[in-house]
Amino acid sequence: MKEKIKKYWWVIIIILFVGGIFYWYEWRPNQIRKICQEKIKKQDRELLESAIKSKILKESGDIYDFCLRKYGLEK
Repeated sequence: MKEKIKKYWWVIIIILFVGGIFYWYEWRPNQIRKICQEKIKKQDRELLESAIKSKILKESGDIYDFCLRKYGLEK
């Protein structure tokens, strides 16, 4: 087993790298969008209160965009 790992270590690194890229650019953004959509549908009190206090909401006016910014998806 150790011999196979030593022989194919570069394959393991490539798989981990591709998996990390997939997580960061596909899985994570989709999960954040789902969370924000659920919070908007439920009218999450915490989200609405933090959006009202924020200066970002006053500029853009959209709570969904505020939620995306809060979770680090958009600037």
